[in-house]
Amino acid sequence: MSNANTPEPLSALIIGCGAIAGGYDQAGGEAIRTHAGAYRHDPRFQITACVEPDAERRAAFLAYWEIAVGFADLDACKASGMAFDVASLCSPTDCHVADLKALLDMPVRAVFAEKPLCGSTEIVVAYAAAGIPLAVNYLRRWDAGTAGLRDEIAAGDWGAVQAVTGHYAKGLLNCGSHMVDLLHFLIGPLTAKSVVGVINDYRDDDPTVSAVLETQSGAPVFMVGCDGREFFPFEVDLVMSKGRVSLEDLGGNLRRRRVRPHRLYPSQQTLDDGVWTETHLSTALAAAIDGLYETLTNGAPLASDGVSALAAETVCGVLLEMTEDFQKGARS
Repeated sequence: MSNANTPEPLSALIIGCGAIAGGYDQAGGEAIRTHAGAYRHDPRFQITACVEPDAERRAAFLAYWEIAVGFADLDACKASGMAFDVASLCSPTDCHVADLKALLDMPVRAVFAEKPLCGSTEIVVAYAAAGIPLAVNYLRRWDAGTAGLRDEIAAGDWGAVQAVTGHYAKGLLNCGSHMVDLLHFLIGPLTAKSVVGVINDYRDDDPTVSAVLETQSGAPVFMVGCDGREFFPFEVDLVMSKGRVSLEDLGGNLRRRRVRPHRLYPSQQTLDDGVWTETHLSTALAAAIDGLYETLTNGAPLASDGVSALAAETVCGVLLEMTEDFQKGARS
């Protein structure tokens, strides 16, 4: 029991008991890769219930994370009368919209949803109207290292964007939306221009698309889709007027290269070998939970919310429409 000077922990509900809910962290290691792991790491929260239709999976999740109450579905959870400070939505993508709608009618103060929001403007508007904070797990927005780079770019430390190249795999919505959102975070809104290639390495309804986009200033952005059945890349390279910055290792490492005279041809400006630093990707989910706490207790803005998520997914939606035309052209 908390003493008079220690507030009761905020209550958390986890919906869906798969890999991102807790499974990744059940494999061990120091990184915090799941919602349950992040809540467990933060003593200001307590997981008080979970929802999972698979009885065996639900029982295993309850046991591993020492959760007292489990439900087969949200209807049963709602009927229980339990209230929650935050609900983590980790259900399958096809369930996101229905589950988000259901949570609007439950005693929940905030929602932390896995992406995507399936392009649902209705959901974002409804949460805003209800005054319920809607965080969306575009993870790198909570990474302090990536946020630091964003601040450097905004301050003009790297000059203007000249060109951007990103490599990704495993679906445009599933993983490509992470890249679009990351670039929105770092350099501002993008406009889709054309699709130049398609790989079906993930799901038939979510191809991995190679595309050309453009920044607000007209700089080209090349998203290169790779075959995730070979290996999984997620890397971004930004060529700026004052240097070059690369995020590699799924965003876990950051390389900064500055302009200098070439060692053999001093009249030619080139780039140095650069400095590598680790970002804080391994604890970004913990930072997200900290951000949720600040939102719930102090009204702080969310680093990743429904509006920013929808902006990225809207670009992906345009690219998917372009993909249909691209594939029709390839078949004709």
